[in-house]
Amino acid sequence: TAAYRLLQAGFDCRVFEARPVIGGRSLTLRHGDVLVERPPRPYVDDGRPSSEQRCVFQPSDAHGFDRPYLNAGPGRIPSAHTHVLDLCRELGVPLEVYVMESRSNLVRSGGRSLVNRHVANDARGWIAQALFERADSMPLSPARREALRGLLIQFGALGNGQTGQRGVYALAGAYQRSDRAGYRELPGVEPGEPVSPLALAEILDTRFWERPFYQPEDFLWQPTLFQPVGGMDRIVHALADAVGRGRVRTGVAATAIRRDGGRWRIALSDGTVQHADVCVSNVPLPLLRGPLGDLDAQPFDPTLRSALRTVFSLPPTGVDGFLAPTTKVGWQARRALWQQPDPAAGRVVPIYGGISWTEHPMTQLWYPSDRVHDDLGVLTGAYNFRGDATAWGERSPGWRLASARQGAAELAGTAFAAGLGAGLAIAWQNVEHLRGGWAQWQNVPNGVEVYGRLARGDQRSHFYFCGDQLSQLPGWQEGAVASALHTVAQIAVAGYEMPAVDEVPDSRLMVEGMMPVEPE
Repeated sequence: TAAYRLLQAGFDCRVFEARPVIGGRSLTLRHGDVLVERPPRPYVDDGRPSSEQRCVFQPSDAHGFDRPYLNAGPGRIPSAHTHVLDLCRELGVPLEVYVMESRSNLVRSGGRSLVNRHVANDARGWIAQALFERADSMPLSPARREALRGLLIQFGALGNGQTGQRGVYALAGAYQRSDRAGYRELPGVEPGEPVSPLALAEILDTRFWERPFYQPEDFLWQPTLFQPVGGMDRIVHALADAVGRGRVRTGVAATAIRRDGGRWRIALSDGTVQHADVCVSNVPLPLLRGPLGDLDAQPFDPTLRSALRTVFSLPPTGVDGFLAPTTKVGWQARRALWQQPDPAAGRVVPIYGGISWTEHPMTQLWYPSDRVHDDLGVLTGAYNFRGDATAWGERSPGWRLASARQGAAELAGTAFAAGLGAGLAIAWQNVEHLRGGWAQWQNVPNGVEVYGRLARGDQRSHFYFCGDQLSQLPGWQEGAVASALHTVAQIAVAGYEMPAVDEVPDSRLMVEGMMPVEPE
């Protein structure tokens, strides 16, 4: 994005990508692609110092963006991410709706798998009934108490003295059951049979809210969300085409960055050297320690050197490090596994898109939002964080796939798990030149000061840092684009002033969608 906008502003640019493919963490895997991991230490289960997986998703003879894919990195675009959406419009990247939530998905909690709509709507009903019974004690005027009762009736589907399905008579303000919670038998010529309500004690015993069950209510995950047709990497390929493929080189990492004769001298891993008036780096900040070398020898002012030393003092990755551990698993399987109803399991409605949450360390399972009538589909079979991701990253991809299959069996049954076919597993902390999923500014001492100083770069020597790591949206493409635009403005816009920053993002909330749990 920075190169694209700088070219439009009249600069000449070259892009050097350390990895063999463009896009960094915006990685989409298709048939024939090879995924290589090199963990900091050998895998604990097999002792290997690296792994290589080859994607074998079928059909293997499909071409380009028609091939089935796994978005191994970013997988969705919120409608609030206007910079990315504007780029897609400008570059002609076709989009389709990404389904964040289907009420037909399963949630696994308290050792039990339940259909989302069943637990969600019965919980609403019991909460509404409890408040309805206490309406008279609320410090409200009679008219507002009556308005509250009306709200609770609609919110929780309370009976309000009306005759319900099959002649069930509901008491005023009582929750008995609602078709919002789903059906055991779908209506057709006959009226159908709604599911029996879960007792309040049953719901409380599941503790379903301790999963990210309500993530679709958080701002960034609220409908509508999008995905590029054919895979997330369509965006970065469109950008590369707009920049000009001849200006982009892959497989070349910066090994030494020095100021030389009033210009930047960048030594690259292929033995070549590049000189430039301006250097923009989106290398993950901890990984710049080697290329920058002795900070005292760099032409940076003391405050910038201090900010970099603060980042370098942290572990590069890990729960307490600068970069977050995170792992994903992908499966290809026949869509009948989730698009064919399973009345024996209490699921009479097919699943089309959305996420199942589970207490298993795999954390979640995404159902595909695209090509609903294809025979095969690609599931995201795990996406986890923090300690679970750290533990999974220490194990080999084969171990991760086996664990994810076990979690799928717990969630949806052994037949579902047995039907999962070709699989891939990635631990981003094990991927060279990236070493994590996103920045964890909550771990950085004096984070506001360090963030603000790095976001300003060094205007005197024309060295700038960018990427989602220097945005309020770590782990999101929108953060990367916003940071790039900020960097371009510093370079190309006279009089541009750095926006005031008085807080840093907490990636646990911005990426995982859950409020951090405070220690007791």
